[in-house]
Amino acid sequence: MVCMRVEKKKAINILIFCSIMLLLIIVALTILRLYDRSQLKSMLNDNIVIEYGNGISMKDILKQKDTVNISTSPPLDSLKDVGKYIVKVKLNEEVFDVNIEIKDSTPPTLEVQDVTRYIDEKIPDVNAFVTFSSDLSVYEILPIELEKTVGEHEVEIVAQDIHGNVTKKTAKFTLKEDKDSPVFTGLKDITVYVGTHPDLHSGVSAVDARFGDMEYLVDDSKVSYNTPGKYTITYSSQDPVGNVVTATRTITIVKKPETYMIENFPTYNQYPNYPNGCESIALYNLLRYYGVSVTPENIVEKLKKGNEPYWDGNTLYGGNPEIEFVGDPRDIHGYGVFQKPILEVANTYKSGMIDYTGHSFNEVLALVKQKIPVQVWASIGARDTSVCARWTYTPTGETIEWICDLHSVVVIGYSDTSVFVSDSYTGKIEEYNRGQFEKMYNLFGRRALYYPN
Repeated sequence: MVCMRVEKKKAINILIFCSIMLLLIIVALTILRLYDRSQLKSMLNDNIVIEYGNGISMKDILKQKDTVNISTSPPLDSLKDVGKYIVKVKLNEEVFDVNIEIKDSTPPTLEVQDVTRYIDEKIPDVNAFVTFSSDLSVYEILPIELEKTVGEHEVEIVAQDIHGNVTKKTAKFTLKEDKDSPVFTGLKDITVYVGTHPDLHSGVSAVDARFGDMEYLVDDSKVSYNTPGKYTITYSSQDPVGNVVTATRTITIVKKPETYMIENFPTYNQYPNYPNGCESIALYNLLRYYGVSVTPENIVEKLKKGNEPYWDGNTLYGGNPEIEFVGDPRDIHGYGVFQKPILEVANTYKSGMIDYTGHSFNEVLALVKQKIPVQVWASIGARDTSVCARWTYTPTGETIEWICDLHSVVVIGYSDTSVFVSDSYTGKIEEYNRGQFEKMYNLFGRRALYYPN
């Protein structure tokens, strides 16, 4: 009996020990699990605030980039609207609650501009002031009321979204009266010949700063197109709001100039053989016109020649163009000659040439009007020139003043504004301004030669 009691007591002690050990294991496992859960929870952001429109990702939930098995319920991409959410986050089989708030604190984007209107136009609404606006959520531009009085007014433009975010911008509204008339351009004075009816609209426009191109009326009732004189033409235009403009231009009616021309007059180019032979070539063309058989070389050979300028000590000497060619017409360094030596050569081929030196240019043109060509002295191209050299004529000791660009041509035609010449410098019939040519003719001493018909 005693032995049975001892064995029974021993079994009870073993049972108690095993129970205690099991309890210790359970406690240890519980502590371990709690520690592991605590470690997992420390990896989470459990209160997350996201700005609306930015989206949520696992990077927002995890504090660090540890490799863990993670999932959420509901899925993060389903959280789109503004609001507060409790999301179940599962980490390594442990489930945690994470608070997520999506909020909209960003005001709408708003850009505005100033607006100007005329008082007769429709008053604009708020959209006329807005150049750009946007928001991630639903928003509106609040309506405005504008003053209907002439002047400048400050306007507040407000954009507000459904979450109460507001953006305000200030713009200027200008209401003005249209008092500006159209403006004419192109109303230059014009000159036309008798009997000519010009296009009075050509190059003319009436432009209104507000309405653009305007129609206009032209009143030329006071113009007599068949009678020389100065007249006034009136232009008028009116814009759609009644602003009127009137402008004028002057039209001058003139007689059509008559042109007198000797037809079929010969030309000849002095180059390359006679670079300074314009006087000889002008005579050559005259003689050809009258049917005289002669060559340029014949004339140049007969022409009396003197020394081109040369230095002797400190004195420059040279020939006298009144009695001889200074230098040689065939030499590029030659100078020139005046009318008397040319007259002497001319009379050896056709007698009767007249020295018309000293007569006015109008008197020269009077001969041309009678179909008489006249050889004259002027400048190359009728361009302005002046004295450019001085030397002493040896036989007499007199001073020769040389005007540069000396040239001789044959005048064969003219009009009120032009002179036509047979010009050996170009080998063509040239047209020069009549006033300028006359100026050069006078500068060179009004030298002229002609054959009477």
